[in-house]
Amino acid sequence: MRKLASRRFASAANNIMRSNVFLNQPCFRSRDVVALQTKHIQSADKKPSKPGDNRRAERYPVGGRFPFKVELTLFPNGPGAKGKDWHTTAVNLSASGAKVELSLAAVAFPEESCQLKFKTGGYDLKIPATIAHFQCSSKSSVCGVSFNFPDDATRKAYSQLLEPVMVGASLVPISTIQDTPDRFKERFGGDRSTQLTVWRTEKGGQITAFDMRLFNYGVRWAEGSAELELYGVGEVDLSNPNATPPTAPLTEAQSEEVRWLFCLSVPNLSEAVPADVRHFLGSLVA
Repeated sequence: MRKLASRRFASAANNIMRSNVFLNQPCFRSRDVVALQTKHIQSADKKPSKPGDNRRAERYPVGGRFPFKVELTLFPNGPGAKGKDWHTTAVNLSASGAKVELSLAAVAFPEESCQLKFKTGGYDLKIPATIAHFQCSSKSSVCGVSFNFPDDATRKAYSQLLEPVMVGASLVPISTIQDTPDRFKERFGGDRSTQLTVWRTEKGGQITAFDMRLFNYGVRWAEGSAELELYGVGEVDLSNPNATPPTAPLTEAQSEEVRWLFCLSVPNLSEAVPADVRHFLGSLVA
């Protein structure tokens, strides 16, 4: 099940980035992610900035299995000159910038122009930026950049990448009612109504099932199943406080979208989620 799921989910993520189908899905537009990001940036800009760092929006840590290769292009001779690409490790992302780790051989100074690139498969998202800070340690250099989005299309493309990272990093334990006989249930909730439920044989025992709700979608699996199940989540009947959201089948385009959300959110699950859960889910998108 894990190897099959891994191939399908990785392939779906690449297809979405190449075709840009993610931005065009009605289900995603209904959540108005672009408006959410704009509101987030505007509210964040009202917060005082820290000395030496122009990034004011909340930062979200990037997991080690982040599916994008991240490159930083530096222009030591000015923005009009030929730049040099440096392979980096993304440390965190925010609505307005990023922090990356790179080779000690790289050199940059605050206020210099640069470019950050997110690459996967045949997709290459390039974002012009400005160096916010650049620090060297004994093993590597750490660079913070502030984005200079050239147009709405670039901002939207980055928003579709950042949103799943945000919700994955936001998950924390929430109250749980043990209503499943012979199984122990754990629940985690986060931003945008994201919710992860995990069932075990007993407290601290083997994982036997999970259900992850991402926006209007869900991904679930139970022991004995050969594949993950993808489904849509309907609106709750507000007249019945005990009602559970109805589920619905997905179109192929919607299935691509939920694979994309899952592929980006899972590698960035917060450390509040137990390590064995993060490892189990991470094996599905590795």
